[in-house]
Order: sequence, then structure tokens, then C-alpha cells
Amino acid sequence: MSSNSLVHSSLWVLFAVGLWGCAGSPGLAVTLPSSAFFEADTKEQEALRVVSRAQESRRANCQQSATCEEVTYTRGLVALFENREDAINAFQELRTTVPNGRFAASSTRWIALLQGGQPASARQSPLFVQLRQEILHGLLEPDTLAVSRHAKEQERRIAELNH
Repeated sequence: MSSNSLVHSSLWVLFAVGLWGCAGSPGLAVTLPSSAFFEADTKEQEALRVVSRAQESRRANCQQSATCEEVTYTRGLVALFENREDAINAFQELRTTVPNGRFAASSTRWIALLQGGQPASARQSPLFVQLRQEILHGLLEPDTLAVSRHAKEQERRIAELNH
């Protein structure tokens, strides 16, 4: 996964967390911690398994903290499509092992979002659908030029939300 893709995913987390409070309504079913945060179809699941195996291989051989940091963050992103609890654990591991790393803020926001208990129906909102697509795009197609353009657009949106 390229650095731009990871930054792009991080920006989406900021954007999603910023709008999270506006989504959903009380009383709707909440996703269990052991279930996936985002759904993936069979083809996406197969591709994510390939990414996951590659990351595990990289993790077994990583010696540099920057490489290990990226591997752990990517593992957390993949886990979003497999098991919410595993995603939380990956992001918490990252916050523990590299508390001032480049993915620290994003990991903290993912943990807050994943533990927030928002209704499953909220993840059907256009924001979450787009976030899901962007994460898949970053995980499965990291070498696109569009990532940079999208990252700039997300930075602009985040800035608007914070004002």
C-alpha cells in the first residue's frame, strides 16, 4: 500500500468521524464487535485476503518501525472488512507501539468510530458508502494518480467541517 493511499484513508477517517454524529438514529440495530464494520462481496473478500497475506508476510520480516507501522495500519484497514474487534486491536497496537507515528491520529479516530456503537444502518449513508469505496480503492488499487486528487479534496472537506 502506498503512502498516499494510507494518507488518503486517514483523511477519510477524519471526514467520517466529523460527520459521524449526524448519521443514524437511536434504537436501530448496532453491529456486534465480532462482525465486519464494512461488508465486502466475494470478489472483494478474496482480494482482501491476498492483501492480508502479503501484509502478514511483510510483518514477519519488518525490522524498521516505519514499515511495521504501515503494515499494522493496513492490517487494521483490512480488518474493517473482516472483524471490527480485530480492527480495533490493530489500531490500538499501533497507538501503543508507535504513539507519535504518522498513523497515530488516524488510528485514534478509527478506534473512536469503531467503538462508537453507531447503528449499522448509518453505514449505509452516502458518506460511509464512499468511505468504504475509498478504503477498498486504497487497499486494492494503491498506484492510481487519483489518490492525490482525492486526498486534496478530502483535506478541503475536513477543513470545512472544522470551521
